[in-house]
Amino acid sequence: MENKKMMNAASTLDTLAKVMGRIVIAVAIVCGVMAILVAIFGEKMMVLSNELSFDLGFVKLYATEALEVNSGFMKAYVIVGLIAVGMICVAVHIASALLHSVLEPMKNGRPFESEIPVKMRKLAWVVLGCGLIIEIANMIEGILLVKAFDIENIVNPVFISKIEPNYTIDLGFVLIFMLIMLLSYIFSYGQKLQQDSDETL
Repeated sequence: MENKKMMNAASTLDTLAKVMGRIVIAVAIVCGVMAILVAIFGEKMMVLSNELSFDLGFVKLYATEALEVNSGFMKAYVIVGLIAVGMICVAVHIASALLHSVLEPMKNGRPFESEIPVKMRKLAWVVLGCGLIIEIANMIEGILLVKAFDIENIVNPVFISKIEPNYTIDLGFVLIFMLIMLLSYIFSYGQKLQQDSDETL
């Protein structure tokens, strides 16, 4: 009965992984096309809101229409964002394909196939790479945004002596990486136990 539950759960997750893989690859293609169009047409492709705001982590600042925007840096900001989203979508597509290959034997009631631990380790590396892409893109986008709007113009220099960008790094993806790696070793051990059991019989 428990084996049947595992097979049904694996089948459902496998279907979700396939659908997710198709969706994210379509989004990646759209992001790539948009990045090329922004690079070629620049300002014609970018629509800036009348109400510009800046989230500084602990406070949100709203700018007036008088604030000048450096279109070159703004264009680079948009392109970096689109490329980062595209890369993340490709990574998620790869992860969904790896997840499919892990779930396929489980759907048939064979959770301890020899290739599962290897695929899980690859999946862990994809998660780690995806997290690094997000953190690097956030840092680059922050620098470009500061340059695009010249942040010093939106605060009163009488009350502020210096402005320093505050970059934060979320290392949650490292924890997920280590968890998946641990699971891969558990499955590897289970596969050895299964092999010993089959040889004994």
